[in-house]
Amino acid sequence: MAKNRQSLISNLYPLLGKLPLCVLYVIAYPIYVLGYYLVEKKRNVILSNMQNSFPEMPLAEVQALAKLNFKRLVYTIVESIKTGTLTEDEIRKRVVLRNPEVIEQFAKKHQSVLMLAGHHCNWEWMLAGCSLGLSFPIDVVYKPLHDLTFDEHMKKSRSRFKARPIPNKNALIEIMQRRKEVRGFAMVADQSPVRKEEKYWTNFLNQDSSFAVGAQKIAKLTKYPVIFVGMKRLSLGHYEVYFEELGQAPYKKEGYDITEKYARSLEKMILAAPEDWMWSNRKWKRKRGVYD
Repeated sequence: MAKNRQSLISNLYPLLGKLPLCVLYVIAYPIYVLGYYLVEKKRNVILSNMQNSFPEMPLAEVQALAKLNFKRLVYTIVESIKTGTLTEDEIRKRVVLRNPEVIEQFAKKHQSVLMLAGHHCNWEWMLAGCSLGLSFPIDVVYKPLHDLTFDEHMKKSRSRFKARPIPNKNALIEIMQRRKEVRGFAMVADQSPVRKEEKYWTNFLNQDSSFAVGAQKIAKLTKYPVIFVGMKRLSLGHYEVYFEELGQAPYKKEGYDITEKYARSLEKMILAAPEDWMWSNRKWKRKRGVYD
């Protein structure tokens, strides 16, 4: 059943991408209404994550926030579908870069950078906006999808405007091979690490939370500066991207200071607009000390 649903979505993807964005928003609304009440498992994950993160928030407010979050998620999905057909001018109008000088200073010194983002607002448009607005090409690390047709659509969409998708298993090799080039290596780093992967534990959104440490290790190895890439919703279909420096070489030999700084920047962004983060992410599915 799930495979048939994925196959249907992957076949509809290129057709839906040809529709005007305003039409996609109209389509998205009934999907949001039906999905919120019918997709019980997803709704319960969002509610549970929010209740644990905001223990002092009244239940009615948590439920209202969860409903808005589900709506924003559906709208983000239809926007992402449209990514492959939006023109350069449309992307530039819809995604503005607030302070690109924070990251461009390193490109001027012929330094590549590591760019750490989160599943906040529209991360697909973030990539497109940064690819167009920054002076250097971006290689984005991603986890290949099981549906090969859908995966191919996503790679094609992400490859626009000089960007280059890199499968996560090849990330370190690809980064090392391009050490003489000036590039941005982007990672969406807020997902829960896989079971046997090394983790960094910290308090995040009032919960004991684990983070992958791959970016920290790559930074130490390459000595690249690390930049947090945040995103803020301005209005429906319009966003602002901003940059924060998390660190630059020389890095400490021990510890996870960059990962901790990333967690704090991510948390600050989420608390400013909790309805825009992907709460359906199973961030807290594992507990410290259990199958670490």
